[in-house]
Amino acid sequence: MLVVPVLGWGQQISGRIIDGETGEMIPYVNVGVVGGDRGTVSDEGGYYYLDLTGADSTSILRFSFIGYESHDIRIGDIGDAATFSQGIELTPIVIPMKEVIVFPREYEEKYVGNPNPLNFAFAGFANDSLGYEAGIRVKIKRRPTLLKQLRLHGLSTTYDTVFYRLNVYEMDEKRPGKNILSEPIYVTLIDNEGTRDREIDLTPYHIVVQDDFVITLEYIREMGEGELRLRTGFLSGKTFFRRTSQADWHSVALGYGMSVLVRYQK
Repeated sequence: MLVVPVLGWGQQISGRIIDGETGEMIPYVNVGVVGGDRGTVSDEGGYYYLDLTGADSTSILRFSFIGYESHDIRIGDIGDAATFSQGIELTPIVIPMKEVIVFPREYEEKYVGNPNPLNFAFAGFANDSLGYEAGIRVKIKRRPTLLKQLRLHGLSTTYDTVFYRLNVYEMDEKRPGKNILSEPIYVTLIDNEGTRDREIDLTPYHIVVQDDFVITLEYIREMGEGELRLRTGFLSGKTFFRRTSQADWHSVALGYGMSVLVRYQK
């Protein structure tokens, strides 16, 4: 097991996150203070570093990843927590088999979300903290609804290669709630010259929603200084964002240029 050095709550912690059953490393785990502004994402090898200087000792530090139980610890207890002297182990959860929905011949497909953003307005990601996440609320009229494709409108970026994680959340009252994915979805984009629409195929994941949802992109790997922008519409929907892992959600009255091709029964 990796020994995780801890200098006491409110200082720096670092270490590696592993699968509690196999001992294998877990990449891109969300690590952060719940509802706070201190957070990060583990790297490809499962290693993380987080500065907790000045953090409230009563706050909760959470480690979370799709397909595993979240691991919570009170910051004030970090100094004498056995889990920190042995490394962080996440416990896999049993995910029930998805119900396969067979759509009849009479079905419809359409783009929902924000398919018609302005040609001259752009917003997006720029020099973000690990765990920064942003996306749009998508309203649906029929249930169940299958998500087939995500379209990013007018994407432009200064990165040679883009690497983000895609998340889909059910709505919890007026903000994103539970992540409904059963496995992580990583988005890699290359050949990013110019400004154009890019499509991401969602059919391999068989994502079915029963109500309105939020679909986001999350910055999970250090790519250096740079930005990713999308065409954006003012007063054309709502964009949710949070500044780092486990932070509170915020919203703005504009719609990132993101739309989803959906299928539902007529």
